[in-house]
Amino acid sequence: MKSNKVSKFRIILPQILACVAKNLILIDIGMSIVFPSIVIPILQGTNPERRGSEELLRFTDSQASWFGSLAFVCQPIGCILSGWVTERLGRKRAMIVVNFPHIAAWLLLHNASSVTEMYAAAVILGLGVGFMETPVISYIGEICQPSIRGILTATTGVAATLGYSIVYLLGSVTTWRQSALFCLSIPILTIFAILFLPESPMFLISRQKEEKAMRSLQWLRGWVPQQHVQEEFQQLKKFHASRKDAQDSDNSTIVWTKATLKPFFIVTMFFVFTQMSGLAGMRPYLVQIFHTYQIPVDPNWATFIVGLLKLSGNIFCMICVKFLGKRRITLISAAGVAMSCFAIGAYAFLHFPPGTSSFGQHPRVVNPNGIYPLVGFFVLSFLTSFGIAPLPWVLLSEILPFRSRGLTSGISAAINYILVFVASKTYLNLEQGLSMHGVIWFYASVGTIGFIFHYFLLPETEDRTLEEIEEHFSTQKITNIHISKTNHSSDQEKDEVYPLA
Repeated sequence: MKSNKVSKFRIILPQILACVAKNLILIDIGMSIVFPSIVIPILQGTNPERRGSEELLRFTDSQASWFGSLAFVCQPIGCILSGWVTERLGRKRAMIVVNFPHIAAWLLLHNASSVTEMYAAAVILGLGVGFMETPVISYIGEICQPSIRGILTATTGVAATLGYSIVYLLGSVTTWRQSALFCLSIPILTIFAILFLPESPMFLISRQKEEKAMRSLQWLRGWVPQQHVQEEFQQLKKFHASRKDAQDSDNSTIVWTKATLKPFFIVTMFFVFTQMSGLAGMRPYLVQIFHTYQIPVDPNWATFIVGLLKLSGNIFCMICVKFLGKRRITLISAAGVAMSCFAIGAYAFLHFPPGTSSFGQHPRVVNPNGIYPLVGFFVLSFLTSFGIAPLPWVLLSEILPFRSRGLTSGISAAINYILVFVASKTYLNLEQGLSMHGVIWFYASVGTIGFIFHYFLLPETEDRTLEEIEEHFSTQKITNIHISKTNHSSDQEKDEVYPLA
């Protein structure tokens, strides 16, 4: 007689496949975020050796600054549209629809003949990045079993960082227009991959489509008969009913409670310190910054290494979070970022004459001493992605109360995108006003303040249930929280989400 038992590998395989298909969207997001860094130095003339003779477009300093930051200010608008579309179309259809703006943007970039068209493409990319957020977060959180949800959701940051590395590599081996054409293939591939996935069972239950929800759950748990998922299906129905009751009860006042405002303040300030303490403001201009520091390797290849280090940092964070905890990782990352910025600024102060600018046109000079700031940037990149870049997204799903999590996490994410815009847009002004070393020291100072803030106010949430965390913020002082070694098995307790980087 054949056993009716389903192997663990068969159960998790479809969830992994769904995660891989979904992560193609995150790769596209990563490519969108860093694409200006391979375009600006060529069109601005700070990397003339890579400018083709047929290239007629040029950026002024101001135009380069706008192109490097315009996408970020549009992302909050995309976030608002994303939630609306996701609730009406469903997770699967939304994950298909969100690719079309980026298809249009990559085509526009490949064929752009004016600065206006470049701006338009940046706006569409920014809207698209925000547009992609909600369906990606919602889908992976709703289809995975609690035992593997953490590791699969953590791969979203890895996928976005992989997108960074791909663009940096393309910028090293081909033109920016050909790079845009390659990037175009990712959203097209994503559409085909998503077509093979089932809709989220939770979404189908919320729309009273229980038969389709059952078939979806059967697919996601290893293409099994109904009896293998009947118990989980009933639990999903009960969870949906309880969630609906909670959402219907006094939502107008829950946002203004102590349990909401404390964690909202902590996670929002976390975003402030992350985006204003180093790499975020410099990211669109890394090629010309490396050019100015006279590093002893090709600046385009150096940015590719930066991408790989960011990827390594995300993976290392994913591995270490269970052992070190989020608070300790945050403090290590914040301290390392601040010290790296102080060291890079010291090099610029000692070696650059007054008035040196990364936006100026300099002949390519290789200085053996340039290895020191290069190592500083490499350390900065790794430590940023090891802690302060991914962890605020994790906290969004942990420390905000269940009944207000949707609204407050959306507001926090929008604030983060605005901060990325501010950091990118103001880099030129800060460099002109504070000099090359001054702007880096400014970032180091913000990072130092961030370390102090995290030390005194950031609680440890690892191995604590969501109910314990919510109760803590409702009744206790923030600094009194400690790790509780308990085992958690419910979906509600382990509902962690790791969105864009």
